[in-house]
Amino acid sequence: MDKRKVILDVDTGSDDAVAIISAVLSKNIEVLGIATVNGNRCVEYTTENTLRVVEMLGVSETVPVVRGCAYPLVATIKRKKPGIPRGHYYQHAEEYKTSGKSIHGDFLDMFPPSTIKEANLNAVSWYIKTLMAAEDESITLIPVGPLTNLAHVFQVEPRTVKKVKEIIYMGGGHLLGNTRPAAEYNVWVDPEAAQIVLESGVRNFIWVPLNATHAAYLTKSDAERIRSIGTKPAEVVAELIEQRIIGYSNYQKVEAPDAAPIHDALCIAAIHDPSVLTDIHHCYAEVDCGGSSCDGETIFDINPGSFEYDKKTPNSYVALGADREKFVNILVGILEGAK
Repeated sequence: MDKRKVILDVDTGSDDAVAIISAVLSKNIEVLGIATVNGNRCVEYTTENTLRVVEMLGVSETVPVVRGCAYPLVATIKRKKPGIPRGHYYQHAEEYKTSGKSIHGDFLDMFPPSTIKEANLNAVSWYIKTLMAAEDESITLIPVGPLTNLAHVFQVEPRTVKKVKEIIYMGGGHLLGNTRPAAEYNVWVDPEAAQIVLESGVRNFIWVPLNATHAAYLTKSDAERIRSIGTKPAEVVAELIEQRIIGYSNYQKVEAPDAAPIHDALCIAAIHDPSVLTDIHHCYAEVDCGGSSCDGETIFDINPGSFEYDKKTPNSYVALGADREKFVNILVGILEGAK
């Protein structure tokens, strides 16, 4: 079976790191590169964290890391928008340290500081160069942070859209938020970017929202099972899962005790076995960019025809569930297969 050509777009904290490890070690995926973006952390930190993961995996010669956008498209200048600032824009660690607590640490401390360097080209230019050299509908994009980079790419060079086979996006929530009552973090940081990408004309836009990732939580026993594989990547993944369980216990409790979602890795699992995503709807979706308390909310019309006067053509797929056991087995299989 031919490997799926994939570009990751990350704001690397703990769950992004698991996604990177899973994608790089997968025998079904060829990672063409990893773009970073402001989100969980400022882009300086997300880039450094990504470099640490890539160096640990020993793939820096074949998987370039390219630094992306430091700011969302408009949220920093539209002061009426609630929750300004969005994401983390801090340029210096001392300033950042005063910004509050989070599930994600500043850096991935289980890794030493990176000794490898990011690519010289910025992420938007690298995307355009890479996509324009590819065959039509040959590249899978897996963004798991704000969509700022891709919004810029599709606006600067619209011809890149036809090179994309699909976008599998960890973002959004159906009547569910984790940053504001109605908004999921990745979309909320840059809702305008999400709407631009959604309207870009990409053939297949697949939402992997909070509804799915919360259903695919991992537990302490899952972490122990992964640790027993006995490799460095497996040990790192187990530690990251345990770190997230502590964070979620303190800040965002999930239904199961001693458990946490590993949001971004579910997108990687979906490449291995699409049936890991369940309750899938082909529907019209849009993002609220209006600046109200619902700013950044994703609206999925999963009841087409319910409003006869305003029928919308479906523009994406959304998975509202996931098979937890299958997700865990896919993750374990990837890590065992890399021994």
